Amino acid sequence: MTAQQVHPNTLTAALVVVARAGEVLLVQEAEEPYRGMWFLPGGRAMIGESITDTAIREVREESGLAVELTGLLYVDQLVEGPANRLRFVFVARPVGGQLKQAEDEHTIRAAWVPLSEIGELATRSPFVDRMVTLIASEPTVLPMASCHVLTEEDKVQERP
Repeated sequence: MTAQQVHPNTLTAALVVVARAGEVLLVQEAEEPYRGMWFLPGGRAMIGESITDTAIREVREESGLAVELTGLLYVDQLVEGPANRLRFVFVARPVGGQLKQAEDEHTIRAAWVPLSEIGELATRSPFVDRMVTLIASEPTVLPMASCHVLTEEDKVQERP
């Protein structure tokens, strides 16, 4: 394979569906061009960060809540010209923290939104509706044991 055949950069992102008693956690975007629109908490993985750590960090930054990831719900990939994005959607439950109500650089605020009201919100994309519909169907999710970050020992044993 030549260097031209390999994506030089892949953006990796994690989103999290946190649901409880007929509600889902959404955050209101602070940055343009999506300012004021609602979306699932999540964002890009930082260099050296696992995708699961990304998911937990992003929920905390954007909503104020601490979560425990309980499964992997969905994975999608965007391939468009030179762009390549992998997006992992996890399911989680809240385990602490306070729901954010003050704007910062990440979000304007976070809210528990009844599933029946999500269609009335200005959402960042139809992806929100798709994930809410999926979670409402009580799908089978992959257990967190299926999301393994290689240890140093694993890395030594890996073959190119």
